[in-house]
Amino acid sequence: MKLTKAIIGLAALALTACDFTDLTPTDKVGDSQISTSVSTLKQSLNGVFSKASWKTTIGATATLSDDVIKGGQNGGAHDDNYKWTYSASTGDHSGLWSSFYGVIAEANTLIDNSTKVKAETDADKKELDDIVGNAIFLRSYFYFDLVRFFSDFNDKASYGVPYTDKPVLFETLGRNSVEECYTFLLRDLNEAVSKLSADHPANNGYASKDAARALMARIYFYAKDYDNAYKTAKQVLDANPIASISEYPNIWIDRSTKEVLFSINRTANDERLGNEFFWDDKSSLFEASQEIINSFDPADTRLALFIDDGLDRDNVPVKRIIKHKGATAKVGLVNEKMLRSSEMLLIMAEAKANLAGGMGEANSLLNQLRKNRITGWTDKTYSTKEEFMAQINLERRHELCYEGHRWFDLRRWNLPITKGLISKTLEVNDYHRIYPIPLSELESNPTIAKQQNKGYQ
Repeated sequence: MKLTKAIIGLAALALTACDFTDLTPTDKVGDSQISTSVSTLKQSLNGVFSKASWKTTIGATATLSDDVIKGGQNGGAHDDNYKWTYSASTGDHSGLWSSFYGVIAEANTLIDNSTKVKAETDADKKELDDIVGNAIFLRSYFYFDLVRFFSDFNDKASYGVPYTDKPVLFETLGRNSVEECYTFLLRDLNEAVSKLSADHPANNGYASKDAARALMARIYFYAKDYDNAYKTAKQVLDANPIASISEYPNIWIDRSTKEVLFSINRTANDERLGNEFFWDDKSSLFEASQEIINSFDPADTRLALFIDDGLDRDNVPVKRIIKHKGATAKVGLVNEKMLRSSEMLLIMAEAKANLAGGMGEANSLLNQLRKNRITGWTDKTYSTKEEFMAQINLERRHELCYEGHRWFDLRRWNLPITKGLISKTLEVNDYHRIYPIPLSELESNPTIAKQQNKGYQ
């Protein structure tokens, strides 16, 4: 299938009908003004960033996975995710679909309008390229999340998502294949690397070349191109080492940007990522599952950093998820750390385990991470791929918990997903392992209406 050139029906409607898009952002300028200067285009980029949200991904993946249980004040939040009972017409996926495509549409509009901007000086030309590189990066990030949620990313021949790089509305597009989506994403990110001005994330609130490479490494990894996943992740990790055991706690309270490759930085009145789990009034929405708590080594510093004991609004003891709590009076207000060096190390380790002769380095990388997370860690060697993969499963669960990875990892590994508290298991052949295309999209787009994911017809 060729690269599609128009935004899909629901996203097009979102730009004209949804309440949140009818508002005129104070940090964004209109299309008629974008072409006037580099500075106004930069304002438009900030507007695109203001629409981007990692909270949607974190909330969905946490509640779909086996790492949370419902809290006492949940009130039915994310119930369809938690019980895997969503359908085309019910569930959180419709908002996720339209939100992500809304960001993509705004990024495409910016990129299209950038061709009208006159950059007279070398400095302006460099700034213009950097703005476009940021827009391409952000567009790619949300496209890949759409692929992960709505596609069987393990099967390259299966349906991916409709992919467009132009702000054209009202066409009814079909779905590109997963392989085509991988190809377009890697091509675009290579372009982003060529345009972005910063080699490394000096200001990780904007994309750098290393941030774009980190996203490329993640895509190569999902595509099972382990050689390129390893090489790309290594390039990033060599320039951006992981945090030490003493530096690590400061990352989570925004007192350090060590190993944070890209984040959406939040201010006082922005969304609060940590509120996916509990609120200022101690209302408990979701707690840590006993399974993940029990899986930690007692000497692992991450356990106390990510999960603690507290009382909810009704004075009931709860296991609070505090990874995104932050350090201010506004509970949950933190910068959204969307790419980190620790993920690059874990990609390298798993990639090496899948490459001939790679077990030695794979073990070395795993020990390197654990030394910087577990007090008194003594190096261990796992001789078989099966033993090592069990440890990678465990280590990704610990290091990347509540960062949007667990749900996708269990699908990547074709493992069942079990929630002991509600006695439910999502088997590897259950169609609920992939989100349905939302009913609103099917009704507005006759082409994609024929391409719904299996099981949802």
